[in-house]
This record gives sequence, C-alpha cells and structure tokens, in this order.
Amino acid sequence: MQDRPSRPWLLALVILLITGGVAYALLSSEPSGTDAANVGDSGRGDPPPTTPEPVGDGRNCRATRSNPGGTNNYIPEAPAAESLGKGFIITGLVRAADGCKPLEDVRVQVWLATKTGGEQDNRASVHTDADGRYRIETDPTVPQFGEPNIHVGYDDGDYREVFIRRVVDLDDKRAVVDLTLRR
Repeated sequence: MQDRPSRPWLLALVILLITGGVAYALLSSEPSGTDAANVGDSGRGDPPPTTPEPVGDGRNCRATRSNPGGTNNYIPEAPAAESLGKGFIITGLVRAADGCKPLEDVRVQVWLATKTGGEQDNRASVHTDADGRYRIETDPTVPQFGEPNIHVGYDDGDYREVFIRRVVDLDDKRAVVDLTLRR
C-alpha cells in the first residue's frame, strides 16, 4: 500500500473559501432581514415626508411588498384601540397603488413587543382618516429577537394582504410606516 502525500494546502484552501463565503454573506446581507428598514426617528419636528414611488406612467405607485413570514402574530379582526400606552407613536399613510390616492377608513393592524408584554399582548386595529393616515401611541418598543421592531399588516380583502416588519432604535420616539396597497 502506497502512502498518500499530505496536502495541507488543500485543507487551507477549503477553509479559506468557506470563511470567505461566510464573510461575504454576512457583509452583503441586510442586518434586519428582508425589507426590515429602520423607520424610527427622535420624534422631534415633523415626521419625514412620504413620497410615493411612481411606476409606469407616474400616475401609479409601487405597492408595498410583504415580508416573508410577516403574518407572524397577526390576528384577524383584532380589536380597535386608540392607544397601547405612552411614549412611542406609530403613524403612516395608506394609499392605493392604482392612482396613488390616499385610502379612507382602511383597517390596519399594528403589533409590537413593549415592556408591558409581547407582540401577542400589544396589538390594535386602527382605521385611516379622510387623508389616508393612521396613528396610534404605544409604550416604547423593546428588543425582540435582538432588535426592537414593529409590525403593520393589512388583510381585509379589498386589496392584497400586506404584512411588514420594520425596525427602530431603542431611543426612537416615533416610527412612520406607510402602506401602498394593490388589488
């Protein structure tokens, strides 16, 4: 039987390729998951302006894309509430993708983890006003799975369902979460 020659350089090459692949994946991935943009701010002054993203001929807006797995903890027909606490405001504009017009009296659901309880306990349905805006005050968010985050969902049948998760910083006082719905 013949001895095989030792090839330590081959093992070193394999380890280097694996390490490089992991490093690339970590550096190129979104730190907060798919579309989990940071939407919080200090709450001083006016909220950031919302500018619809036009598509096609400019008369329509790009629909909000659901996050994969975004339905977690969504409860159909969650009870309406005007407040879930004090210290953090979630607000947004709901509009139709077709025509980019604000939608009145649309029910959206908001849920988040706070110091008073988890996402199952801190949720409410809120309706948009005549200008397509909704607002709810809550206790400040706390980290859940490593970062403070909020969820906003729509699933009432007139438009396609949308479930999104957005992150905020611990010192934020407000988050703006807009929805653009398509049929």
